[in-house]
Amino acid sequence: MSMPSPQLTLLRRFISDRRGAFAISLAILGAFLLSMAALGLEGSRYITERARLSDAMEQAALALTAEDNGEGASRNDVLSMSWLGAYMNHAEKIDKPIIRVLHGSADGVHRLAWVEYRLSSKVQQSSWFASSYFPSFNKQVKVGDNGAARKFRSNIDVAFTVDFSGSMRWPIDGRDTGTGPWKISVAKEIVVRLARQLAQYDIDNKVAFVPFGWGTRKGNICTPQFVLNTITPEKLSGLFSNNSNENVSQLYRYINYPATIAAIPNQVNDIRLNVNSNYIADDLCLSFRHPDDFEQGVMTQAETVELTTDPEYLNSAIMNMAASDRTLASSGMLEATQVLAKGTAARKVLVIVSDGEDNPLYDFENKIGITQSLIEAGLCEKIRRVLTTPSSVGKIAFIALQYSPTSDWEKCVGANNFYTARNYQEFEDAMTRAVYEEVGHNTLKDY
Repeated sequence: MSMPSPQLTLLRRFISDRRGAFAISLAILGAFLLSMAALGLEGSRYITERARLSDAMEQAALALTAEDNGEGASRNDVLSMSWLGAYMNHAEKIDKPIIRVLHGSADGVHRLAWVEYRLSSKVQQSSWFASSYFPSFNKQVKVGDNGAARKFRSNIDVAFTVDFSGSMRWPIDGRDTGTGPWKISVAKEIVVRLARQLAQYDIDNKVAFVPFGWGTRKGNICTPQFVLNTITPEKLSGLFSNNSNENVSQLYRYINYPATIAAIPNQVNDIRLNVNSNYIADDLCLSFRHPDDFEQGVMTQAETVELTTDPEYLNSAIMNMAASDRTLASSGMLEATQVLAKGTAARKVLVIVSDGEDNPLYDFENKIGITQSLIEAGLCEKIRRVLTTPSSVGKIAFIALQYSPTSDWEKCVGANNFYTARNYQEFEDAMTRAVYEEVGHNTLKDY
């Protein structure tokens, strides 16, 4: 039976009519095309976000390794979140990083130790093309990554030479407040804390403590390490029998400055004073114990503690030392250099802490002090040469505690090794940075 002609004509016309063909194809492929566009745009965006997050984690790891505050320190969270916030400023939410701290050591010529900080975190972003009608990313997406940095340290000898003048008995928060621990107590506390940290690396790190006033002391003998011009013992004793400015300033003219520099790091015995002798003034050469010291339980004499690996021995040796003298920083520097010269570590660091200018040992006519004269004669350069080892240049750091030096200490130690501290936290930060200087480098991370 044949199809009626009108129906056949309509069928043929429908088959040959191409109008709307592409609309049908587009309708069929629309969901797929929208999905590809969404995934392509969003995917590249999230890949970029992850790359930025990776950079942020690497920089945060470097910052944590540089400071090395230890596992669980609140400072770690603050520092890492600061880096993440700076890099991921468009993120809707940043998860608190998970921070792991790893330690290790390697025996060898330089006794290397390392510390490694590993961080991981996630950030949340909103998708631009999220839809339930075609395949796409979720409305909110979390992008995660991690970073790691490792810092190597060779073993180190550190000598802290600390001002034991009477002003170090003032409160760390200011003389006028009358509250807070003494500056000298804080200094000793931080030294012991750093000694304990160094001991944890177990690579033979050593710490020495050299209190200074007009001189340094071993037992009952005060030995300012200056080479003198010809001087009779009687006249020398007279210089230390009275603490008036006019009397003691005479010492300036008896010092042979070039010879003192040339003698470094050898022991100098031109001045040897028994602090128990009646010709030594009460508050000179670390010989005096102030009545306030008894109220604070301070009863031991202040004398040099040689390099030691035992932080508890150091603690017991220095914690009750009394401060009572005037200030003469170069006497401590010379003694500390002799102590460090005996060490065998790959790195040697001399850290000087003072809360005031030399007093009153200077030439009144030229207004220049003993320490400044020695600095101009090459004191700092000679000390660095003595402390330099095959693997490290010797380092000197100076911390001005609650005063502004007129002597050019920055020129002596270098801009990066000169610190000023106005309060407890700044003092602790300066002491830590003076010892730990390496930043570290990024290392292989988790994937």
